[in-house]
Amino acid sequence: MKKVLIPTKLEKVARELLTATGRYEVIQDDAENLKKLAGENPDAYAVIVRSNPVTPEIIDSLPRLKLIVRAGTGFNTIDSQYARKKGIDVMNTPGANANAVAEEVIALMLADARYLVRAEISTRAGKWEKKRFMGREITGKTVGLLGLGNIGQLVAKRLSGFEVKLLGYDPIVTLEQARAFNVEFTDVETIFAQSDYVSLHIPENAQTKKLVGLKLLSLMKDGATLINCARAGIVDEDAVREVKKSKKIRFLNDVYAKDAEGVKSVTDIADIMLPHLGASTVEANTNAARMAAEQIIEFDETGTCSAIVNRA
Repeated sequence: MKKVLIPTKLEKVARELLTATGRYEVIQDDAENLKKLAGENPDAYAVIVRSNPVTPEIIDSLPRLKLIVRAGTGFNTIDSQYARKKGIDVMNTPGANANAVAEEVIALMLADARYLVRAEISTRAGKWEKKRFMGREITGKTVGLLGLGNIGQLVAKRLSGFEVKLLGYDPIVTLEQARAFNVEFTDVETIFAQSDYVSLHIPENAQTKKLVGLKLLSLMKDGATLINCARAGIVDEDAVREVKKSKKIRFLNDVYAKDAEGVKSVTDIADIMLPHLGASTVEANTNAARMAAEQIIEFDETGTCSAIVNRA
C-alpha cells in the first residue's frame, strides 16, 4: 500500500476517498508538524498539505516521495523547483477555495465601509458612537480586480448585486472573457487610478514580487481601498506606509510572509487584518480535500493530472 501523509486539519473526505480504494494507507495528524511526521514515515509516497512549508530538508527526508498536493491554490510554500529536481510532481487544487476567498473580499469591503469591527467593539463596551462611525456605501463605486482567474471572476459575480463598475486586468484572460462577467478590461495603471476599491488576485512570483509599490499606490484616489487576500509578497509594505502619509488610502489584509503567531509587519498600516481566513470555510476545506484525493487517485490510474504545477 502507498502511504499518504496529511499533516494538517483537512476534512475527512480525503482520507475516506483514498482508503476506500484499498491502495493507500493514510496518516493524518494535524497535531504534529510535517518535519516530525516525515521523520516518522520516511516511506511516504504522497503528502497533502495546506499552508505547511515543504522545504528541501523535508523532501530529502522522504526518499520514496512522488507527489506533493497543495489542498488549495497557492503553492509558494512548497519548493516546487527542488521537488522537480527530485522527480516529484507538485499539484494544487485550483478553484477549490475560490468562492470562500471571493466572499471574504466582499466581507472585508462591507466591514470596512461600515466600520463594523470598530463599531462592534465600541458598542460592546457600552458606548453609543453613531456619529463617529458614519460609513460609506459600496453601491455605485468602481472596483478594480487585478487578476481575473477563478477568484477574481467570482468576486465580480458576487459584486453584481451592488451595481458597481468593474475594471479588470489579467495577462491570460481575453477581452471577450472579461466582458462575459461584466468587467471592463483595462491596464493596471488605470485600475489603480480610477478604482475606489482594488482587490488583488494574482500569484506571488518573480514578476509580481512587490508589484504593488510606490508607483501604483501613488495613483490611487484619496480614500480608496486596497484589499490583499492573495499573497503578502505582491505588496510593498513600505510603499503603503509611505503613501498613507499623504493619502487616506485604506489597506485590508489577510496574508502574511508566514502563517504563524507573532507581531505582523503590517500592524501599523492595515485598517483590518485577519489571520489568513480566505480559505477557512468548511465548504472550501471539503472541496480541497476531495480534489486532493481525487488527483492522487487519477495520477496513479492514468499517470496524468492537469493540476501539476512544476512540469515545464
